[in-house]
Amino acid sequence: MLFVDQKDFVWGLIASMYVGNIVAVALVLLTVPVFAALMRIPFVIIAPLIVIICVVGAYSVSNSYLDVVMMLGFGVVGYLFKKLFYPLAPLVLAIVIGDKAEDAFRQSMLMSKGSLGIFFANKLVTCLVVTGIALLLLPLVLQLARLFGKPASSATEATSEEKVII
Repeated sequence: MLFVDQKDFVWGLIASMYVGNIVAVALVLLTVPVFAALMRIPFVIIAPLIVIICVVGAYSVSNSYLDVVMMLGFGVVGYLFKKLFYPLAPLVLAIVIGDKAEDAFRQSMLMSKGSLGIFFANKLVTCLVVTGIALLLLPLVLQLARLFGKPASSATEATSEEKVII
């Protein structure tokens, strides 16, 4: 019905998408040399600039020092996730949908009168919770295995050499 009743609006919207794409291509082509020049700047120079811009942006949202502290805290968590080989996409996803998850957790706690047993009351829910915890701990376990375990490649090479000798 929109195409029938509001033809001018629809075709104006389609035309604006074409114009937007043309402008985006022009901007990208014009700014590629600038971004290529930025890539030549050493990281020790550009990293403090990135931190300053992030601090100013975090503070300017609501003029709150707590936002800056939260930004720095999440930066540390992101750094730890990177060092422990956790993917950063789930961290960003958690920040984005964390409020809804918190509301759902609060609602579950109210329904169960504060008991965590509601998360293990059903086989499916128990399986999902255990799988989630296992996937959360998997990178840490793999990192510990890498640090404390023997390299598997040398063990397999020794057995293959033993087979040749026999």
